[in-house]
Amino acid sequence: MRLSGLPRRIPKILKASQRYIILTAGLFLMGIAAGVSVFHYNPLDASQLLLMLDRKFGPMAQSMAELSIPGMAGLVFWNNLKATGLLVAGGVAFGILPMIMVFINGLIVGMVSGDVIRQGFGLFPFILVGILPHGLFEIPAYIIGGTLGIRLGFNILGYERKRQHGQGLKIIIVDTLVVLVVVLIPLLAIGALIEVSVTRQLVEWVMGDALRWH
Repeated sequence: MRLSGLPRRIPKILKASQRYIILTAGLFLMGIAAGVSVFHYNPLDASQLLLMLDRKFGPMAQSMAELSIPGMAGLVFWNNLKATGLLVAGGVAFGILPMIMVFINGLIVGMVSGDVIRQGFGLFPFILVGILPHGLFEIPAYIIGGTLGIRLGFNILGYERKRQHGQGLKIIIVDTLVVLVVVLIPLLAIGALIEVSVTRQLVEWVMGDALRWH
């Protein structure tokens, strides 16, 4: 495979993955809707979960404050890369793990949205300030990562059931690695840099402590 041919191959891979992209995006949106509903109908339980997240990510956020912008971006990039890599690698379990992870991630986004709204901030300002700047890069990367994992898992399942031949599965694996290296890593790197340099400043300026663990 020639490196010069990779950019032309990416659109073909994504086109072949359309149904998996729709499935992944649907799971993510369902998770967001479920998260908002959980916070709306069970605010106490949802607040306890957010407190657990605060305890988990709070120390990392405090340690990041002592780093330079490149250092913070590197840490965020590495954490996001590990999460996205787990999405892709988790596909070997017939796509089950990435489907669960995508839904749970959407659930957390929905619950955080509910918490921010409860504190008196509008949903649109929250999206505009707290999610959109870096989310334009990280969310597509996450959706594509989930898509790769689910597609890989479904094709492994097809291979196990004799519905997929070995050469076809090999092509799927190569496609997965190509998209991971050429698309996901750059998206995550750009998203991480924007998150620590733009989103972080906007959140502190507009929302103060509302996204304290984000």
